[in-house]
Amino acid sequence: MKNTHISIVIPLLMLSIVYFLNKAAGEIKFVDVTQKAGIHFKHSGGIDLRVVPALVGSGAAWCDYNNDDTLDLYIVNSTAVRPEPETILPKNVLYRNNGDGTFTDVTDVAGVGDTGWGMGCAFADYDNDGDADLYVTNYKANVFYLNKGDGTFKRFTSGAGGIGHTGFGSGVSWGDYNNDGFLELYIGNYIEYTKVPQGDEVFFPYDFFGQTNVLYLNKGDGGFIDVTNASKINGGFHLTLGVAAADYDDDGDLDIYLANDSDQNILYRNDGEMTFMNTNQPDARSHTGDIRGGMGIAWGDYDNDGVLDLFVTNWLDENNILYKNNGDGTFTDVSAGSGVFESGLGKTCWGAVFFDMDNDTDLDLFFSAGHIDPATWEDHGQPDVLLRNNGDGTFTDISEHVGLREFKSPGVGRGVAAADYDADGDVDLFVVNSGEKPRLLRNDSGNKHNWIHIHTIGVESNRDGIGTRIKVIAGDTEQIREVTAGSSYLSQNSREVEFGLGNHNIVDKIIIHWSSGVVQTIHNIPVNQKLVVMEKRD
Repeated sequence: MKNTHISIVIPLLMLSIVYFLNKAAGEIKFVDVTQKAGIHFKHSGGIDLRVVPALVGSGAAWCDYNNDDTLDLYIVNSTAVRPEPETILPKNVLYRNNGDGTFTDVTDVAGVGDTGWGMGCAFADYDNDGDADLYVTNYKANVFYLNKGDGTFKRFTSGAGGIGHTGFGSGVSWGDYNNDGFLELYIGNYIEYTKVPQGDEVFFPYDFFGQTNVLYLNKGDGGFIDVTNASKINGGFHLTLGVAAADYDDDGDLDIYLANDSDQNILYRNDGEMTFMNTNQPDARSHTGDIRGGMGIAWGDYDNDGVLDLFVTNWLDENNILYKNNGDGTFTDVSAGSGVFESGLGKTCWGAVFFDMDNDTDLDLFFSAGHIDPATWEDHGQPDVLLRNNGDGTFTDISEHVGLREFKSPGVGRGVAAADYDADGDVDLFVVNSGEKPRLLRNDSGNKHNWIHIHTIGVESNRDGIGTRIKVIAGDTEQIREVTAGSSYLSQNSREVEFGLGNHNIVDKIIIHWSSGVVQTIHNIPVNQKLVVMEKRD
């Protein structure tokens, strides 16, 4: 009788768990609307090409490039392997948001259809003239586009001081690293592709040489200068893929994290005056320097304790890492206890983003997955993963309950970028798939909870407000976000910061810490709106 009792209880327990997960995710649904939205892009890379840039690329970026109050989409492409002279090369694509849920390809009109071995991208208003400029990383020469303010761009790589670095460009992060009101540009570089190791026992990427990264200082006159070595932030030949900036120690200046492939990751602490300290050295341990196959990066305060935590995606079976910020300059790996550890097992993981999918005040977590060197019996694609924040420091994988397992086949995921592209109050996702069509995943949560989105305009600070820290207080709930330009994997989320408010019907207070040092407070703000905030002068 004892064994019979156990056999009955276990199925009941499993049914209860399934019921709970379905109920918890019942009002959340992500729908693939790529074709319906008019996005007909196909990535020209892929695993079968056996060319490194085609294997590891590419990313995408959300930005309102034409100032029409809708978020547009830029997608980076790969190119052709050994093309014939008359071959029409694949190119990057810019889609203008029509404001009705659809997009129009305006690449040729805008003049941003680069045909290089594309990797990453990020928009920012580097000259503070009110429109977003664009930097694109490539294997070989990078490209910088100046926004002319009329819906078109001008290739301005040389004009901005020769910033078309000719390495193996990867992640990009714009940030005002010296708080002078002008945005600097940090560029990650991957392998030294001109020095490919030879022999039968060569393994990618472990036996490849790395390249140093680059930091360009914005002079404020339209040009940049290379200050990498003076700032002590060259990355040390560590095969950098992911780059993301955040003020992790809340001291008023932006720090930089590097996700390095098969080498130690680096958290650079900004010590002011454009000098940085590698905090994964013996005399300055932040405990974020794991040696794995680092890919993507997401910063976010997942436990709402007022400091930014860190999530890093990794290579197959090296498991992803969730670092809890201890608030004293150090971090603790909480991957196992939080439920994050098992979610990435068996997957090679890439782009990542913290976002509040259901506006319940807790940051959830999404990451893409896709093979790079699968066994002969394995599909190239792997399922992407959505983890729901349970509000107690743990996460639950609800991917199969929100529509992410309803596709005919999983994609070969790479870059991920998040934005509320349809302006309905919930955050949507865009996933670049290597060698395949991308996926625009519209969040159809039904907006059961309230929300507020904040768009910053700097005056003393850089015009985009990049680096601004925002605290939203509603009732007994406090949340923080930072305005960023470049993160995830080779990608950029919307510059607007999104806060879920749960059932709170008013925001009691918004406290904005601008990079200039100005602190601005706003009281009693109505919910369910995009709030545009211009920096007040001292």
